[in-house]
Amino acid sequence: MEATLDTDRLGRVKELRRSRTKSIYLRISGIVVSGMIIWAWVSSQPLLGRLSASRRWENFKNFAGDLIPRPVQRSGDWLDAFPWAWGLLTDEGFVALATTFGIATAAILLASALVFPVLIFASRQLARPNPFGLWSGRVSALKSFFWKFSGPVVRFVFVLARAVPEYLIAFLLLSLLGLQVWPLVLALAIHNFGILGRLWGEVVENAETASAEQAIAAGQSCSSSFITRIVPASFNRFLIYLFYRWETCVKDATVLGMLGLLTLGKLIALSKGFFWDQMFFYILLGASVILLGDLFSTYLRRKLR
Repeated sequence: MEATLDTDRLGRVKELRRSRTKSIYLRISGIVVSGMIIWAWVSSQPLLGRLSASRRWENFKNFAGDLIPRPVQRSGDWLDAFPWAWGLLTDEGFVALATTFGIATAAILLASALVFPVLIFASRQLARPNPFGLWSGRVSALKSFFWKFSGPVVRFVFVLARAVPEYLIAFLLLSLLGLQVWPLVLALAIHNFGILGRLWGEVVENAETASAEQAIAAGQSCSSSFITRIVPASFNRFLIYLFYRWETCVKDATVLGMLGLLTLGKLIALSKGFFWDQMFFYILLGASVILLGDLFSTYLRRKLR
């Protein structure tokens, strides 16, 4: 019986694949792009650079060989990579990793703490004298003016915050505050304030509002219905975007370390061109933090669900 069901299921999958829409344009584009990549690699035309295809291939092999840890290159034994990696970690790796993690985490938490209190004003359904278009009693002229202009102002601030690159903000704050952690934290927090505001605002805009409408119709205030009805129902999506931006903050904190602070970015910059194996190790170290964060995010959202 189970074998028959599996056969039927596979048959339906094959039928869906045969009947799916096929784009000739995408197929031709893929073939053209693939052909151009291959041609750019093997061609020795001056337009693509002065190096010949054989020279480029030789450079690639040398680069790939330099990614192997130096003790392994000398001995040929991959067990020698463990003492080498531990030495990099205990030298400056752990400190740089902790600094990168701390900057990213502090920045995203600060951005979240700044976004959440004003999130209600970013919603076009809530930031109005009569939320969801429901009659909630007479509204004074001052309150009507406040609700009319608070939403556009908050959304404009979100746009302004994410429009300025975090690298530029960090450069300006480092010039004012000196070489320390807080300029990088504030730069990432300001930039992610705008991005989280947009993402969480979209979550609120597209949330199911029936429960919140009933609460307001029953006499609850706009802020009360937002906190007790919309936020719990959308909390999982809030977490998805929070961890997504945290992962981005880890990568941005790595890059911002090239301004001089001891993060993974500084170690990568110092290793570039001289110690490719060390540079690759620090890149993998930063990627491992993001991977662990993604696993923790998945675990947490499953528990909350």
